[in-house]
Amino acid sequence: MSVRPAPAARLVADHAATHALMNCLLKEFALPMALHEGDGRGLPYALARRLRAPVTVPILIRMPDGAQFAVLADRRDPLGSQAYVSAVFGRRAGERWRMLTPAMLAERMLESCARITGKGNPELLTQIHASRDLKRAVTAHHASRHPDPLAGYLASEQGLWYGHPAQVAPKARLWPASLREEDVSPEFGAAVRLHRFEVPADGLWLGANDMPRDQALAAFADQRDAAPGHAILSMHPIQAALFCADERVQRLLADGTLRDLGRTGWLSYPTASVRTMYVPAHEYFIKGSLNVRITNCVRKNAWYELESALLIDQLLKRLTALDDGTTGGLRTVPEPAALGWSPPDHSLDDRIWFREQTGAILRRNFCLDEGEDACLLAGTVFGRDLALRANVLPFLERHLGRAPGDADLLAWFGTYAALLLRPVLNMFFHHGVVFEPHLQNTVIVQRDGQPAQLLLRDYEGVKLTAEHGIHAIPAGTHPRVRHSMEYPRAQGWNRIAYCLFVNNLSEAILALTQGRPALAPVMWQAVHETLHAIRATLRAPAPELDALLAGATIPCKTNFRIRLAAEADRYASYVQLRAPWEARA
Repeated sequence: MSVRPAPAARLVADHAATHALMNCLLKEFALPMALHEGDGRGLPYALARRLRAPVTVPILIRMPDGAQFAVLADRRDPLGSQAYVSAVFGRRAGERWRMLTPAMLAERMLESCARITGKGNPELLTQIHASRDLKRAVTAHHASRHPDPLAGYLASEQGLWYGHPAQVAPKARLWPASLREEDVSPEFGAAVRLHRFEVPADGLWLGANDMPRDQALAAFADQRDAAPGHAILSMHPIQAALFCADERVQRLLADGTLRDLGRTGWLSYPTASVRTMYVPAHEYFIKGSLNVRITNCVRKNAWYELESALLIDQLLKRLTALDDGTTGGLRTVPEPAALGWSPPDHSLDDRIWFREQTGAILRRNFCLDEGEDACLLAGTVFGRDLALRANVLPFLERHLGRAPGDADLLAWFGTYAALLLRPVLNMFFHHGVVFEPHLQNTVIVQRDGQPAQLLLRDYEGVKLTAEHGIHAIPAGTHPRVRHSMEYPRAQGWNRIAYCLFVNNLSEAILALTQGRPALAPVMWQAVHETLHAIRATLRAPAPELDALLAGATIPCKTNFRIRLAAEADRYASYVQLRAPWEARA
């Protein structure tokens, strides 16, 4: 990075990196394997002397190989969502306690957890360090600017400075070595011009729902400069660089089949996903391929995902038009068109490669309907600022004209939780639709600081249960496309339950109760009551919800374990955690 972190900024970034590492250790190993102790015995002296019940609680983790980790937190949480109020200490078997830097914590975690799983990933430590370094650069970049990450929609998309709070390397990106992160990364407030290519129209694949093909093509890139029989595509500038580095592309550029128009496209802003570009005042976001590993996946648009997005768009339009009370007030963000290009005279493998490298999806620009100032990314609403204060608290204070009290926080959260839970659960039980309602897929539409509506986005993440939802897809759908959308019911429930309770609501509660952790159980009780109310309105069997209300555990996705195994994210499994409304101290 070109920015050298100031000491204070470096400390903030390191604390955020440590927070993510400890969350993974707790959620995926310590809690489900009962390796966690909370009585304060055995703590290192440096922590024991700072223990002040009930303001701080001890967390001591004893790993099977004899390694131990200790830290103080602001609460004891059954889903592993808490704030850490001390440094982390660790020791291996036979060693003395010592304070751990993020690098030391990562090394020891990977070492100890690999002995449990029997799998190791030699690249993961490097990715963890890269994620930490980006956080350091981001905090240094903003240290003298003090931006408000909730100043508006774009600020919220580019204000997710610390990333996913339960990924060991949330900001890891395998960029080209020559790249300056500050020029293209959302965390630095980047604005870039899209890179354009002219291609022969006969190799174009374009799908569009309820819009003319010419209109759809023009939404991907300005077509006024296209030669007859040609079309113009837009790409993220990094994707364009990777694309042009391939020998197959270089040959097509050399013989004039492709024409490189450079960075002459619309001025656009990378959103939190990095590859989805926001073009203010344009009708659509452009979700392009980015053949780079970001956090846990390579972010290219697989050809079957391009086609499945259109099918999901059609299905959700039909279902939301029913207005029969079975969708729970669902509001989504349409994805009405997708395209890709490939040279018709190349091999099948080459045609697939070109189509995926050039693949892009249109997503409706909801800011045009709701107002840019009204839309906020939920991940940033419940994220942290440069002082590690929850962003939502000064946001509420600004709108209320005073510091929010307990009643304000409970009312705000109750509205938010109902807006999130009702559509997701209704769509699953009534229609077999499996959303992925994590914090980065959730957009809050606020009015005067209060949540008025939630928008669920990203049709790539929408799946259909094998027993119900998949039957709404046309019979002639390509088997690979159909397979990419189909989930066993149990897998679908695991996914939405994890996203709703562990990823989304637990982080919302942690943020809203910063400085007042005793309020968290009250919020979880409100969730329990909302679930009962939803169950009473469902017109379909809901055995999974019945079991949850009766005290079943909550699935937690193993983000860390799958990275440790160096396997694709789609193979991630789940561990089971206690439901917070059933937990007892």
